Amino acid sequence: MELKKARVLEAAIALFAENGYEATTMADIAKKAEVGFGTVATYFGSKEELFYTCVVQPFQPLIVELKDFNVSPTSYPKEIEAMIRKHIFLFNAQDVYLQLLVQVIGQYEKFPVIFAEINKQTNELQQRLIELIVNGQNEQQLSEGEPLIIAISYISLLFGLCLSSVGNFPKDMLEQFATRAIYLFGVK
Repeated sequence: MELKKARVLEAAIALFAENGYEATTMADIAKKAEVGFGTVATYFGSKEELFYTCVVQPFQPLIVELKDFNVSPTSYPKEIEAMIRKHIFLFNAQDVYLQLLVQVIGQYEKFPVIFAEINKQTNELQQRLIELIVNGQNEQQLSEGEPLIIAISYISLLFGLCLSSVGNFPKDMLEQFATRAIYLFGVK
């Protein structure tokens, strides 16, 4: 039963990402998942509930990974470099799922509940980044700059990568993005 449910969710994520919310039907999802239409409805209720699950459920482990960095390390340059590389490679590996996030962010008025949840979690990431930046500046390992602007710029860069990507970026490009992102933090 759980395998079927996972197959439905995987099919729905792929179809919503490829075709968008409006153009994807429950019948399309059932066909791609190789289950009956009633199975999709039984597991997820409506198309709206399924879309909600497709966006919110995978976001939870993603945001946990994104927030997993030390805000008071011994070496801020090393922590920031490791964090950025992890984030960029993580985002690159989520290209299909991130297309759903782009839909929600781009049409936030259409998906207010989902957007509010994503925004809340993104704000928590932003606050952790600000704490890291302030601590690094206080330790004089990072150049002076407005922590809020730096954090927003960095998050924008991450989401911008998924907007710019038609597929996965090659590793050498990811390394170059990481190098550029490090400059945002004012690493000395």
